[in-house]
Amino acid sequence: MKVQECIFLIFTSISLWAEPFAAENSQGYPLDWPTSVDFPDSSNEYDKSSSSDENSNENSCCNLYEFIVKKPDGQDVCLSQYAGKVLIIVNYASGCGFTSQNVHDLSKLAIKFKESGLKILIFPSNDFLQNFGGDIEAKKFASKHPEFEVFSEICVNGKTQHPLYKFLKTKLPGALNSKTIKWNFTKFLIDRNGCPVQRFAATESFEAIEELVQTLLQKRCY
Repeated sequence: MKVQECIFLIFTSISLWAEPFAAENSQGYPLDWPTSVDFPDSSNEYDKSSSSDENSNENSCCNLYEFIVKKPDGQDVCLSQYAGKVLIIVNYASGCGFTSQNVHDLSKLAIKFKESGLKILIFPSNDFLQNFGGDIEAKKFASKHPEFEVFSEICVNGKTQHPLYKFLKTKLPGALNSKTIKWNFTKFLIDRNGCPVQRFAATESFEAIEELVQTLLQKRCY
């Protein structure tokens, strides 16, 4: 009985010590704050040598131009029609705390560099339960912002994720090699040859994005 009592006291002590620690760390992040996994790797480039059986299908795709997406009205669009353009691909949500500022800054970029060859592709997504109205609202948003190319609502994570995003996340994983989109308004920059170049989180400076856009616009297609 003495041995059993000792064991009981040990487990009780461990439980009492662990409980406040678990409670402190279960509070999570603020509603409109991306986790650190969504920030890009310090290398700013995807690891071209990395591959696995899980991602073999994505890596077999040469570039962005092989994908087909849909407009909010259901029309198919092959991304090859943007060949030769510099692209910013964004997962949009209408009700996110980052929506107003991101739409404003993206709009400025789209208008400023339109003639130089920049296109901004907006993909509404409700993965974080903050996009309201689906394709109906996407049509209204497209009408209000003709400077953007707006597409049908998609999933950017999980089993039903769009193949385009599976490709983008494989080419440009987040920190710790994460293949997950962690929040709305993650941005992927694509060069004139359809190659993903860099990934930006929702909170990152638009000055850095604009600087890279200008650099990519100065380069010609090969």
